Amino acid sequence: MNKIFKNFIIVFLIILCSIACSFLYIEKYNKKSSVSTLEYENYKGNTANLNKIVQNATKGKNKRVANNYNNIRYSRGSLSYNTDFYNEYIKNQKKQKASKKIELLDWNTAKNIFKRDSKAKVTDVYTHKSFNVQRTMGDNHADTEALTKEDTKIIKEIWNGFSWTRRPVIVEVNGRYLAASMSAMPHAGLDNKPAFVTVDNRSGGYGTGANLDVIKNNDMDGHFDIHFLNSTRHMDGRKDPQHQNAIQIAAKLK
Repeated sequence: MNKIFKNFIIVFLIILCSIACSFLYIEKYNKKSSVSTLEYENYKGNTANLNKIVQNATKGKNKRVANNYNNIRYSRGSLSYNTDFYNEYIKNQKKQKASKKIELLDWNTAKNIFKRDSKAKVTDVYTHKSFNVQRTMGDNHADTEALTKEDTKIIKEIWNGFSWTRRPVIVEVNGRYLAASMSAMPHAGLDNKPAFVTVDNRSGGYGTGANLDVIKNNDMDGHFDIHFLNSTRHMDGRKDPQHQNAIQIAAKLK
């Protein structure tokens, strides 16, 4: 009789412990659920933070099947996230990809997007290196200058020094991505002289004339050329075949 009673007590205690553990388990994931929902609200629509959080949540656990509880997905030992959160992340990824559509625009259109005095980020197609520029002048194409010494340094790294070589680039301006071509030879200006005054010995062998160098202290004398579809040279008003070919290469990335 005593043996039966002892066994009953043991079974009862096991059942009691199981019930207690179940409540603790539910409480634990309810807390995680609230954290997940809060972070979803805090970071909704913010692509950079969505990327960061989801990457943290799945880092090192891509091969592990997540636990499921009340429509909440969990990865053990990492940040939890729910299906709404994940769907929002995917939606933002698609928006980001769509927003980076590369446009092949005629110069008559491109010049009204990349306007004079506007700044842009230029990315070299082959190296993926980027630098910042400003369009300072130019009617037939965009006469452009590096914003800082660091930008000039990156340009020289890409072109292996200053060069007339045409390279396909993407011009990012006002949230748009334009197919273009750039040569990296500064010309027709002096960095140590005021803009537009008459000077001698302008860069690139341009002799005497207006100093076509607007941005100062950027380690660059003069400006360089960025061409778009059907833009032309200033010297003869004709399209430059090498620039136009490079533009088509950039456009094929779309």
